Amino acid sequence: MNFKEGVKNSLREDCDILVIGEIRDKETMEAGIEMAESGHLVIGTLHTKSCAETLDRIINFYEVRDQASIKYLMSSLLKLVVSQRLVKGIDGKLVLLPEVMVVDNVVAGCIRKEKFSVSEIEDAIQGSSEKGSISLINSIAKMYVEDRITLDQAKAQIEEKNIEILNRTIMQLKSRRI
Repeated sequence: MNFKEGVKNSLREDCDILVIGEIRDKETMEAGIEMAESGHLVIGTLHTKSCAETLDRIINFYEVRDQASIKYLMSSLLKLVVSQRLVKGIDGKLVLLPEVMVVDNVVAGCIRKEKFSVSEIEDAIQGSSEKGSISLINSIAKMYVEDRITLDQAKAQIEEKNIEILNRTIMQLKSRRI
């Protein structure tokens, strides 16, 4: 048996929650989506660096002609995406840098767009912190302000274009601590 067959057979087992250890191919993804469509809670993992990259990977499992329908499905089925990075902290211990994307109407709208944009998803995460989303930049800035990672480590985790946003976020967090 393979992941796909295991996931499909779980439909017959009447499980409440299905955990897919790793989604590596379209067939496993389709089986997970089928479970979610039938009302089951499906938790799966993909090896990606961010929430937006996770969405992009899911979409790219499919042919271009099928991507519009999978975007619609993902925008209505997904509830939450969590991405985790581990970096070595100042004290030598690993530090968790989480990114959490709550799929609200704004994120769902970004997913459904004809042209998928990673930066729009990142902006939507940054703008929906009151709903529980946590941007990667906020996590990095928080760990820097708490002296858990260095500024060089913080900057190494993001693209050059986001350095100014990181600097502003650090300044905002520092001003709240005073």
